[in-house]
Amino acid sequence: MIYPFAARLQTWISRLQAAQPCSSQQTAHDMVIDLWIAVNSELGAPESLIKALRRRSFSQAHGWNGVGSAVAYWDLDEEASVRVYLHDDGAIVVQQMDAENREILFTQPGIATVGVATASIPESC
Repeated sequence: MIYPFAARLQTWISRLQAAQPCSSQQTAHDMVIDLWIAVNSELGAPESLIKALRRRSFSQAHGWNGVGSAVAYWDLDEEASVRVYLHDDGAIVVQQMDAENREILFTQPGIATVGVATASIPESC
């Protein structure tokens, strides 16, 4: 039995929350895809979906828009109801894209962003 998209999405987001920050769009892509494959595999997705996900690369040919720019994005599902943004510093944003709901579901700063934020905090804090 394949779990509904919402259950797979929530499980995937919980895995993203537990993951370490990434240093580039490519490393963020690899983590996003690896975790999405793992969740779908564990929650009963058809092997054809798993194989298709494994063949995807970080390219426009495989649905990524803006590759090579500061922010690339990919629609996670066919209805384009969830969009994944990857920033050039490795930051990840997952956003609901329904007409009535544009909620940010997940954010994770990239390593460069984490380093800047940490560097700007005085030692006394």
